[in-house]
Amino acid sequence: MRTHVFIIGMLLCIHPLNIQAESLASAMARAASQHPRLQMAEQSVEVAKEQLHEQGAYAYNPELSLESQRRRLNGGGTSNDYYITLSQGIEIAGKRGLREQAAKAALDAISARRDATQQQLRIEAARAYVDLFFARRIYDLRRQQSEMLRSVSDAVARQLELGQSSQLQANLAQSAFAAAFNAATAAERRLNRSRQAYSLVLGAAGENEASLTLPALLPDWRPAGDAYALALKSRPEFAALQAQLVQSDARAELAGAERIPDITLSAMTGREAGDRLIKLGVTIPVPLLNSHQGAYRAAVVEKERVSTGMAWSKQQLRYEVQNALDNHRDAMQALSDLMNSRMPQRARDTVALARRAYDAGELDLEALVIHSKQGLEAQITALDIMQQAWLARIRLAEVLGHPEYILQGTKP
Repeated sequence: MRTHVFIIGMLLCIHPLNIQAESLASAMARAASQHPRLQMAEQSVEVAKEQLHEQGAYAYNPELSLESQRRRLNGGGTSNDYYITLSQGIEIAGKRGLREQAAKAALDAISARRDATQQQLRIEAARAYVDLFFARRIYDLRRQQSEMLRSVSDAVARQLELGQSSQLQANLAQSAFAAAFNAATAAERRLNRSRQAYSLVLGAAGENEASLTLPALLPDWRPAGDAYALALKSRPEFAALQAQLVQSDARAELAGAERIPDITLSAMTGREAGDRLIKLGVTIPVPLLNSHQGAYRAAVVEKERVSTGMAWSKQQLRYEVQNALDNHRDAMQALSDLMNSRMPQRARDTVALARRAYDAGELDLEALVIHSKQGLEAQITALDIMQQAWLARIRLAEVLGHPEYILQGTKP
């Protein structure tokens, strides 16, 4: 409870909360529901569905041909002949089933990639939200320091005109203000970049960043169970790779079946010189010029490539999971230490006390600048520790394939 109150109090001191604020959860939901990338992923799924329908259909249509001819007979007279032929190609070696199996696996892979896109959009929205939140807080601190040093510089300049201050003091005040103003300008540029990134990840303009809020992180939260097994099961990318493996296997079998040529059955009826004709036939292509060996070998190598990629991706995932767990542990420990140190509050007190002491004449200008800078840097360091904790939590949720973990270990 004390931890929760401390974090909320620290955030309130940095910037007042707005009851109309857009929450982190709502920003993640917006990105995962309306972004153009998700719409394109949905359209890709529709394309794959139609391709599955196409590959499930029979490869050959019946062919009907009609021929007529007029002949002059040697014995005199003419003959009006006609021929009607119906032919039908027949797939053999299970080609149709293999084509359908490959198309079904392709649909599964694309559907999994759609899920991965939706998951990644939620992660990117959380990361952009956190970056914008802290960019605004740092800009506010930099701006406040710049305004304070501006007022000090103006006051010293007036004292110089009245002969109550030296040129050295005026130059020091002006230099301190210039440095603070430059830092505030840099912070504003970062804020503008964060605004743009936030709008891009939402697929639309976001809310005023001053209204963004963050809940309190719980440093002792940890994911339950075997993290690697959880990630392997939950990451849509691995479902897509598994479907791709099934697809490449079906394509390799199909390429092998393609080396066996299909046959064509035909039936013909007609009339020739007054005689009735009926003919049945079977056409069997002979693969002398093209036996499709190249396509078969390419399909087999592609299957091996996908299998190798799956094994390597699993190995990479193991490294990613361990790295994310270590990074999260270290970031949460730093956040816990920050909470126990009360550094942010002490830093704010240092700045306020230094300004009052300077106004009362108990502190010279150089000491004021030093104390103000130290206090500001301490507050920015505290914000950086908090931001790194959030980014570590987001990265862990990303690696484990559970964006909901971002908010699971928090208190509103």
